[in-house]
Amino acid sequence: MTEFNRTESSASGVAPAGAVAAGVLREAEAWTSAQCELLSGMGAIWTDWLRRQQEAIDASARSVQQMFECRNAADLAQIQQEWLAGTAKRSVSDISALACDSMALGWWVVGADRLGSGGKSAPRSTERAKSADEVPLQRAAAE
Repeated sequence: MTEFNRTESSASGVAPAGAVAAGVLREAEAWTSAQCELLSGMGAIWTDWLRRQQEAIDASARSVQQMFECRNAADLAQIQQEWLAGTAKRSVSDISALACDSMALGWWVVGADRLGSGGKSAPRSTERAKSADEVPLQRAAAE
């Protein structure tokens, strides 16, 4: 009478402790895997952003050097205008790349890309985002 029948407890809907523990461990592993993917993707995004910032600093340093070497006001105004235009283009490009990479990483981590990716690793941005005047050309070509 005091004997416990395992088949009856499984049939009545109560899962054995081992199955519950295995389920919890499986979910914990999936969560930590997603966190690892997210952090490595964020590392790639920040690395690309820092590379673009270094390029911007180098371009600004070259412009300042040209301004120091300039001998007339017309050349100085032209150098300043080129520097300002380049800075604006880089800013738009950086914001666009950061937004696109962040969105792609977010979708990838939640699994939206995994349906057709066949287990590919997280997307990494390796090329610089297109400038603002290149984007409409790409859209027109795609249509």
